[in-house]
Amino acid sequence: MSLKELVIFIPITLLILNFIVVIHELGHFLVARRYGVRTPEFSVGFGPLLAKFVHKDVQYSLRAVPLGGFVKISGMAIALEGEETEEDKDIPLQERFNFLSLGKRIAVIVAGPINNLILSFLSLILIAVFLGVPTDVQSDKAIIGAVSPKTPAYEAGLSRGDEILAINEQQINKWDDLVQIIHGSPNQPLKFTVRRQNRTFHRTIKPFLDPNHRIGLIGIEPPLVYEKLPFNKAVVEGLRQSAYSVVALMEAIGRMIVGKERLTGIGPVGMVSMVHQAATSDLYRFWFMFAMFNLFLGFFNLLPIPLPLLDGGWVIIMLLERLRKKEFTANQKAIAQMIGMGLMLLLFVLITYGDISSMIKRSIQ
Repeated sequence: MSLKELVIFIPITLLILNFIVVIHELGHFLVARRYGVRTPEFSVGFGPLLAKFVHKDVQYSLRAVPLGGFVKISGMAIALEGEETEEDKDIPLQERFNFLSLGKRIAVIVAGPINNLILSFLSLILIAVFLGVPTDVQSDKAIIGAVSPKTPAYEAGLSRGDEILAINEQQINKWDDLVQIIHGSPNQPLKFTVRRQNRTFHRTIKPFLDPNHRIGLIGIEPPLVYEKLPFNKAVVEGLRQSAYSVVALMEAIGRMIVGKERLTGIGPVGMVSMVHQAATSDLYRFWFMFAMFNLFLGFFNLLPIPLPLLDGGWVIIMLLERLRKKEFTANQKAIAQMIGMGLMLLLFVLITYGDISSMIKRSIQ
């Protein structure tokens, strides 16, 4: 990706991330309001205030740092962190989050990720109706239609439109020839002869092992043909794709936990590359990527890990408090938050290191 493309796609990626996080926070906001909880502020962005307006006791803010947003919910700090804020002291008890029933508190918390899952599902339906779903390849030629970030093909510098002429000096006549060799060569270096416009070059690429199907992959797809679906079939397709993606995510996380799969998550840096790859491929891949971003954020936030920072973590903590018939102390919750933040920071560093390393490998080809 050139400097010019970085200048273009960093703001686009931030805009997408902002929208997804705002949709997430909107879920918390709407359900809290539905239960009569005071919500003093709904903000797009963080940091210094750029603009605001007040409507029905809510300050709607636009802030300078475009990295998501937040909603202030009265009584949430004492419920989740064990400490009451100065703002909350003047709020009537019946308008505070911490005075809701357990079921309503859980509903407020899970509404954020559920909003993302709903948006993902609706996006998949609209994609099927207006853009279609893949039904076939455009041609038999071994021409690349898309390259997935953080894969051997991406790091070797392959791009959309490249044609694979040979592998290990064996001529490739059609896409199936290419697939057969790659699938049968996991962890074996292969010499690719590639044609890009009027230039021919060589790359050595080692396919990684797909643990699900026991085949080699390098992260490329052919150009596809899409078929638009009527609305009723698009709903079924949206349900099918959502279920398939959730199951695939669960399986991938499980394999990573037991060390059977490499850490392949995409962080903020990698997302810029992912948005660039999708946007320069076709509209289907771009909007499908948007749907998957929402699905991943919703699913990841609902993971029942008893550590704060994830919505699912807070739900587990509240359920544990109900079982033990006693709330955790502010100090215990602070320690849990620090552990959660430390683990998230470690995961962020590992993923970001992988993102940057992958982009550097690609850039020096």
